[in-house]
Amino acid sequence: MIEIREVKGKRALRRFIDFPLSLYKDCPYFTPYIFEDELANLTPGKNPASSYCDFKLMMAYKDGKAVGRICAIISRFANEKYGQKRVRFNRIDMIDDIEVTKALIGAVEEFGKENGMDEICGPLGYSDQDKEGLLTYGFDQKNMFATFYTYPYYVDHLRALGFVEDAVWTEYKIPVPETIDPTVAKIAEHARSLYHLRIVKIKRKSQLKPYIYKVLEMTNKCYADLYEYVPISKEQMTHLAAQYVPLVDLRFLQLVENEEGELVGYGLMIPTPVNALKKCNGHLFPWGWIPFLRELKKSKSLDMLLISVDPEYRRKGVAALILEASNKSCLENGIEYAETGPMLTTNLEIQSLWSRFEKTHHKTRACFLKKIDK
Repeated sequence: MIEIREVKGKRALRRFIDFPLSLYKDCPYFTPYIFEDELANLTPGKNPASSYCDFKLMMAYKDGKAVGRICAIISRFANEKYGQKRVRFNRIDMIDDIEVTKALIGAVEEFGKENGMDEICGPLGYSDQDKEGLLTYGFDQKNMFATFYTYPYYVDHLRALGFVEDAVWTEYKIPVPETIDPTVAKIAEHARSLYHLRIVKIKRKSQLKPYIYKVLEMTNKCYADLYEYVPISKEQMTHLAAQYVPLVDLRFLQLVENEEGELVGYGLMIPTPVNALKKCNGHLFPWGWIPFLRELKKSKSLDMLLISVDPEYRRKGVAALILEASNKSCLENGIEYAETGPMLTTNLEIQSLWSRFEKTHHKTRACFLKKIDK
């Protein structure tokens, strides 16, 4: 018999966060999450999203042994914005037993019904900055820092339970070009001479603070119409900055300003922390940060986390400036390739950004949806 237990208390929360470590202990493609970040994300008092989200964490047990986990989320903001009554699920992990998956999904559906919801979708988080999407292709590839790795049977289970794809994201691996593409260079020069745009390089992280909120406010502006996007509040910006700023390598941050010193675009890449996280099993404290930082310095690849261009400056060469500067930084620092984050297949503008680059489509992930059984 499968028993679903709500996660209550610090010990149970730690067990919830660390469950994937045992499930994937023999999987070379799985990358652990940063335990301390997960602890902050899944503790309502510490996560600012709890002001508009209702959370419920649950674990499945069979014969007294933990066999699965799931997070149920009702985003009141998203439901109001999109005119929906959806309960989201996230952080779903389970053994290869569809009865376990059925019990976990059923528990989320029950939570949804209790709160007047009529659809269930996921994996989606409390905001677009949370990990989202279930891997459907690329099971022989490591997941990025900002994404989940999941076994192939997850998709089989969801489809068997009546779920259908509601959104699809693709990811690419891009070798660093040995020379700057002439067309990119020409467009970048056009942006400098005609629109007086420039790349701002920050040399110390102490100089980064004034840009943090500008970058995230631009993210809200540029991503507003994307699938299920929920704007980042001021409190969430502070929360996200605490998690991401330590990973930022200023060599790979490109900020674009106009003549007036206004931010009009940015590109953020970080040395991939995948191997570093494996070294410490996702636990940075008390001593995991030592092998983490040591391994991070060896990285020859980058994770492309975000790129945004102010709508008023699109088609003015901002993206070309970012790509040109990024290419130069990669060549100067011995970076061999970069991986894009998940990109919606319907977001043609971001998909076309990589048209001039040699690339390999190596991963696809999807969000799944179904009506809640009455």
